[in-house]
Amino acid sequence: GVLIPLTAIIMPFLFVIVVACVKFFHDRRTQELQHETIRHALEKGQPIPPDLFVVKSPIEKAEKSDKKNDRKAGLILIAVGVGLLVLLGGASDLVYMHSFGGLRWVGLIPALIGVAFLVNCALEKRDETRNKN
Repeated sequence: GVLIPLTAIIMPFLFVIVVACVKFFHDRRTQELQHETIRHALEKGQPIPPDLFVVKSPIEKAEKSDKKNDRKAGLILIAVGVGLLVLLGGASDLVYMHSFGGLRWVGLIPALIGVAFLVNCALEKRDETRNKN
């Protein structure tokens, strides 16, 4: 009886740790391949493309993000919110949690964040059209 709640508490943290480790090892492998490519080019006497030395900071990467990312994130968050509304609505009926309307309203959090992303995308698009004129 204790195993299920313990697993439910530990699994999200374990998932985040696994994702972080996978990203770390992927980035490390990418750097190793880049260094190997540079080493082979130097051994053969070929010029090294300057693109291999460019390291972009997180700020530069964020500046390149466009409105499609906001729109995509907004749509995904709205879908997650609706899914949580449906899922937790059924779960709250089973568990009889009718205080504060049950758990289903937790799904509004990601849904409203998604709406905010879509509004931000629309406002940025409007500002760009004003600045062009």
